Amino acid sequence: MNLLSLTTNPTEDPLVFDTCWMTGLIQKGRVRVTVPRLDDGRTAAELAATQYLLTVKNVCGHNKAGAGLVIRASSSTVLDLANGTSQKSYLAPYANFLRTRFLGVTIEHAEAPFVWADELCEQQVDFIEVEKPSLTVIDIAEVGPVELTAHAVEKYVKRFDRKPEKAWRELQRIGRDGKLATLVGRSAMHDIKHRRPGRYVLDQKRDVMLVIAEPDRAGMLPRLVTVVRPEANARVAEISSAVYA
Repeated sequence: MNLLSLTTNPTEDPLVFDTCWMTGLIQKGRVRVTVPRLDDGRTAAELAATQYLLTVKNVCGHNKAGAGLVIRASSSTVLDLANGTSQKSYLAPYANFLRTRFLGVTIEHAEAPFVWADELCEQQVDFIEVEKPSLTVIDIAEVGPVELTAHAVEKYVKRFDRKPEKAWRELQRIGRDGKLATLVGRSAMHDIKHRRPGRYVLDQKRDVMLVIAEPDRAGMLPRLVTVVRPEANARVAEISSAVYA
């Protein structure tokens, strides 16, 4: 088990927060986080610091996912966001990493006093500026980098009866092994009814099909929007026709 404890406090600047953290018994530090102006900037800062610590600083190990990980957050909203029950929908993108890569993580709400947050936290100080929430991205063969959505991970776990804490790694493998596909005999009129074209990626070995939506606008990544069982007319193609997700 890896345990990451956090407590986040405001500074004189309403856009800047200090997140003290501890993992294990002796490794501690502080992240000074600058966030956009939000009604609950403290929670956004704690989420951004958590993602930074887990995926950039790797304080709980490299290539970490949700299995065996416990996060003790000082913001109770973090737990609601991870469960998809928070009323603060504007914070949902900041918690996306908890519902994708770190699905299956155990999240606990810790209350003051945080006696462990002492002067030793000053031995490791990091500074991050958050302009917008970070995405969870996986590489998909013949497509490239794709944003992984919480909806896609949820559907994969449910439809294929997979363990939540293993979903991120498994979807990475599916993405690497899959091939662009088309649906033979699909009606062109069906495609015309949809606004944005998308693509199918078929992993024949695992009998899994990924549905990828094209970006909403320039500068955005394609999105993995759902995961399904392949339809009977799904075929790997050297050059896949454009389809609609």
